[in-house]
Amino acid sequence: MRKILSYRFIGYLTLIIVVILINIALKYGDGPSYYRYFVKPIAPILIVHYFFKNVQNFKREKAIIVVSGILMFFAGDLFFLDRYSVFSFNMAIVMLIFAKICFITCFLNHKDFNFKRIIPFLILCSLYMLFIFTAIINNLKEIYFVQVLVYLFVSLLFGLFTYLRYGVVNKLSFILVLTGFVLMLIVDGLTALNMFAPSFQYNFLSSTIIALAFNLSQFFIVVGLLKENAKN
Repeated sequence: MRKILSYRFIGYLTLIIVVILINIALKYGDGPSYYRYFVKPIAPILIVHYFFKNVQNFKREKAIIVVSGILMFFAGDLFFLDRYSVFSFNMAIVMLIFAKICFITCFLNHKDFNFKRIIPFLILCSLYMLFIFTAIINNLKEIYFVQVLVYLFVSLLFGLFTYLRYGVVNKLSFILVLTGFVLMLIVDGLTALNMFAPSFQYNFLSSTIIALAFNLSQFFIVVGLLKENAKN
């Protein structure tokens, strides 16, 4: 773990967290909220910058896919600012789905896998998705039903291909990407509950958790992809 805890990694991680906290402070502060539009892009810019500063032995096509995924996550996040508009919500879902597909493409490998080994993981993820879907289904409008169902399915695929990296890449890379996936699950769950479950509402704490998990999940996944060819 010593290599991952480099000064560069810690520095970028700290900067990303600070930027996110500033963005949340601007959201709930008394000052002009439009400053958020200048602060919000800094986190994905830092992630992309870290990627290009550390990218080695990466095929050009794969690097383009990684950057495209980060940019689509950012675009989806921007559309989600106006999430109660049907158009903005649909655009956000589309961008986030394509972002996850970009990362899924990076996870693909040609190694055979033991189906029995992935069954517990699939069951666990499916139960989590089922819990979220059950919690929101009574308040899920028909105009959002298909989009949310497709998004949850893609999220399940995202987790599946994350887990299938086990044994193909080194443990550090696997753990980092898996951590990113778990953080993404937290984002998906809290966001769905905040939008469609009356008992959950956006507040300072939930907004902070969602913002931190959303950006750090991408950062950990990117770092994990960079580390997948490392020797340890």
